[in-house]
Amino acid sequence: MNESKAAAFYQKPAHIVLLALCATMLWGAAFPSVKLGYAAFQVDTASPACLMVFAGTRFTLAGLATLALCGLLHCQLPIPHRDDGPGIVAIGLVQTAGQYLFYYIGLAHTTGVRASILNAASAFLTVLLSALIWRKKEPMTAKKWLGCLMGLAGVVLVNLGGSLGEQPFALLGEGMLLLSVFFVSAGAICSKVLTQGRDPFLITGWQLTLGGGVLLGAGLLLGGTIGALTSAGAGLMAWLVAISAVGFTLWTFLLKYNPVGKIAVFSFLTPVFGALLSSLVLGESLLSPATVLALALVAGGIVVVNR
Repeated sequence: MNESKAAAFYQKPAHIVLLALCATMLWGAAFPSVKLGYAAFQVDTASPACLMVFAGTRFTLAGLATLALCGLLHCQLPIPHRDDGPGIVAIGLVQTAGQYLFYYIGLAHTTGVRASILNAASAFLTVLLSALIWRKKEPMTAKKWLGCLMGLAGVVLVNLGGSLGEQPFALLGEGMLLLSVFFVSAGAICSKVLTQGRDPFLITGWQLTLGGGVLLGAGLLLGGTIGALTSAGAGLMAWLVAISAVGFTLWTFLLKYNPVGKIAVFSFLTPVFGALLSSLVLGESLLSPATVLALALVAGGIVVVNR
């Protein structure tokens, strides 16, 4: 598919909605899936090194799977051009290694429902950053401000849980997740800038491999380990790999051909899918006053910004 045809395909409103829904649904499913992975691989969640080995294994495999598919579709070896190097390194270190280092630590110390709502802050931050960088193309309107404030209010509310009978804010849990949010937003900006004129499929595969390799190598050097591979663990890891490979590839294509703010608002759906699936799969409470109101605010922010 040449550039003009690709742009027409990924800029079509129906395709944007469908592909963004697929990506955010997959990322929402990652919250309970990662928690199940901790148990399946007997990951010592108190050890950052063990969490890094688990995360690094997942993303390295996801990157290799993406590169293999890229090679099959293009009928050639997925070898990056020299000019692709800076983009691969920047996106790999920021969007994969940086984001998921804090994500995995934070998720190990809080619930999947709460983590999914906190993750929504990345969408609002990305909208703000894109408006700051591309003021003329993606200006902040009154509706964008209102939607962002509504969503952020939901994120703040879910962290006031101590007064509503839920666990209070914790640095190792919610604090780490908020740090990962900054890397999510920075990664989206890097992806938009550094994939222009390049093959998003190739960039995604190599950045996942690089970022995952950094996490895996650092975790092993620090003494991290995970449990022996079982049939259940293999199936779960394959699912996590698919989530990363498909989700990141779709998102990278959408960011390349559309304004960042226009795509970022769809990631507001990730906490909705994440909270629902965490509740269904892990049996976590979803109907607490704080959670319900927070989800309502996040969903309202989605509607307002998109309108």
